[in-house]
Amino acid sequence: MNENEMMQDDEISLFDLWEKLQNGWRYVVGGAVIGLAGAGAALVVLPPKYEAVAVVQVGQVASFPVEPVTQAVERMKTPAFQTTVAQASGNQEWIDALQLSTNATGKYLSLQIVKATLGGASPLIELKANAASPVDAKEIASATVKELAKRHSELARPLLEKMRLDLTLAKEKLASAERELEGINKLVATAGVKDERFTQLSLMTSLRIEKQAELFNQRQSIMALETALSVPATQPAQAIEAVFVMDKPVSPKKTLLIALGLIGGLLAGVVAVFFVDAWRRSKGERAGRAVA
Repeated sequence: MNENEMMQDDEISLFDLWEKLQNGWRYVVGGAVIGLAGAGAALVVLPPKYEAVAVVQVGQVASFPVEPVTQAVERMKTPAFQTTVAQASGNQEWIDALQLSTNATGKYLSLQIVKATLGGASPLIELKANAASPVDAKEIASATVKELAKRHSELARPLLEKMRLDLTLAKEKLASAERELEGINKLVATAGVKDERFTQLSLMTSLRIEKQAELFNQRQSIMALETALSVPATQPAQAIEAVFVMDKPVSPKKTLLIALGLIGGLLAGVVAVFFVDAWRRSKGERAGRAVA
């Protein structure tokens, strides 16, 4: 068989296929209609899901995270943490789902670490909450941030108490050093250079210099502790902006579902055309053999 004959056979085959599709157009149209109907039924049956988004910064003490961001994410994925959040937000459906299966932890809450690149800032956590209404989605996101802040406050408490104690002791030492310096200054003022207590005066002057240095160091320590204990160096876990809620449901996706229904229906219709054609040809061949 030469090349022209092969091309002719291909053309005839394509023509036959097109002719079969034309003859079976009812199956193709019917399949499309059924696919669209199925997509419409799915849109009616499937409940809408709304999404709330929050970007969360973990709690910090003295500019250091209370716990690593990866650990915070894993904490929020645990059934125990999510059960507490579900109870706080009054989401009974979520509570029931968690009791039935631990796999439900990803159904209502999804978490992702957002890498921070500016100024060496700690990575952030992108939190997405899903629910049947915008109000419920926002409540889940807000309750999650609040619970994380509570857990981080508990983790940070021992270190914060120690830093506050150090600050109190530093202030007491400063007050004591100031009183001692005041006494030294009085002694130096009453002693003259030609006084027989010249040696004592030199010692007092040296001691005064040491106390002034001590006062300077104590003030620096107090300033450092006060800075470390104040915002933004120390702050609870929090959303860096208000929780954002989508006005429209994120699922089911109407356009995608209708497109899939239409394409699936068309493909099913095409398959039906060729199946019916093959069945008819097979039936005709059997009838021909029976006559022969």
